[in-house]
This record gives sequence, C-alpha cells and structure tokens, in this order.
Amino acid sequence: MENKRTRQIEVSVIIPVYKPESFLWECLSTLDRQTLDHSRFEVLLILNGPREPYMSQIEDFLKEHPSLLCRLIYSEKNGVSLARNIGMDEAEGEYICFLDGDDLVTDNYLQALLAIATPDTMALANVCAFDDGEHTERPIYISEDFKENQRNVPCVLARRYFYVCWGKAIHKDIIGSRRFDVALRNGEDCQFMLLISDRVQRVSFTSSDVTYKYRQRPGSAFYGNKSAWYHLSNMMVRLCKATGVYLSAPCRYSFCFYAKYMLATFMGGIRQILHKKQ
Repeated sequence: MENKRTRQIEVSVIIPVYKPESFLWECLSTLDRQTLDHSRFEVLLILNGPREPYMSQIEDFLKEHPSLLCRLIYSEKNGVSLARNIGMDEAEGEYICFLDGDDLVTDNYLQALLAIATPDTMALANVCAFDDGEHTERPIYISEDFKENQRNVPCVLARRYFYVCWGKAIHKDIIGSRRFDVALRNGEDCQFMLLISDRVQRVSFTSSDVTYKYRQRPGSAFYGNKSAWYHLSNMMVRLCKATGVYLSAPCRYSFCFYAKYMLATFMGGIRQILHKKQ
C-alpha cells in the first residue's frame, strides 16, 4: 500500500515487522501524531515471514489513518537485518530513522531530529525504557551519554548510542552502500553502527523532551531462549567481524571506538551466558 506523495521526502522511517501484535498500532499512532508535516516523511513497513493475516490487518489500519504516508513491503524471508536492508534500498528520504515496531516516539521526534541532522552529523534523541504493560519510563544505559541541546559533540562522548541503530537520524551519505549483516542474529545493529562510524564526524542532541521509548518485554532478543553456547559462539563471531571491519580501513576507523565495541561485546556476551546459567 502506498499513499500519494505531494512533496520530496526528507525522512524515511524504517520499521521491520514480524507477526505484529497490538504494539505496532501504538507505534504507528505515534508516527501519525508527528508534528513534522506528514508530506515530509515516509514510513516503510517491511513485513517479513508469514503474510496473512498480518498484511490485511496492517492495510486496514493504514486505511483508517490516511494522513500517514506509508509503504507496506512484504518479504517471505524473515530476519530483522534483511528487513532493514530492504527498507534502506527502498527509502526515498534524505535521512534514515530506524524504529522497532513495539517501540514509541514522542510527537516532536522527527521534527526535532531533522532540525539538527546534517550530512556528516548524526542527530540523537533522548532515550528511555518502559516495561510492557506499564507506563513508567526510566533511563537505560544509553541515557548516560545524552547531552541535552549540545551540538557538534565528538562521537566518542556518545559511544553508547552506537550500540543501537534507533534513537537517531542518519544521513544517507553516512550509510552509503553499507548494510546490516544478515548472518548475525544478535547484536546486528551494533555491528552496523560500527561499520558506518567512519563517516560520522560529530553528533548533536535534541532537547530532553524528544524521546525514543524502548519497550522491554520478557523473552527479548537480549536474553531470549538461546543456550549459553549460542551466546558464546555469537559473541566470538561478532568480535571477529568487528576486527575485520576495523582492519579493512584502520586509518578511517577510530581505534578507540573499535576497542570499546570489543569490550562492550565481550561484557554483553558474558552477561547473557551468566543469565542462562542462573
């Protein structure tokens, strides 16, 4: 489904969708309430895996929200990385925003990000978490790097934002032809951010009322139902792939970023393994 365009698209919001639940309607509703003129952004819903009844449900929702400029794309192959890659290939916006289908954003989210993003500066919003079924918001580890209304900040001072792909606006020139590694099932967004980090010169922050709201649910991808051996092998693969990225162009990539990525990946893998043993 595709609504008619009336202006040049400035921001493409990419949302991978797999067997969507009611969370998706909440997510899309926050986009429909955006203060940014709806003709300036598009939403790309990449439905992957089973087609029905999800395709029909999404189409019915979009018919009830005609002001939302949305393209619904189906892929029979599932995987969040593949879905995001399809979205980037199809995106018409100058900037890319990634959004997970069970998360929420404040009404001023896109307008505020677009106001401070540039071709070499990544725009970052405030980030918080909330438990599924509750409305109380709380900071998460990424929040430690948030610096309200600060502009042109060195990337190393916002390194935690490079662990996830959401909560930000990224210019297409920064991304280029780089894509998510479809072989990774855990930590794929962190790997992607390391891959494009050589083209991010600086970062700028919105005000604190511009927020990406991360929904935490039981059985999330961080812990999930995987074995300790799975988490160990995945950690080793990620460390090897990250080293390959850095060694491919050591003069372009920051050794500090690479080292911090390696440490964070190792510590995250250990936490997952210990969690499985409890």
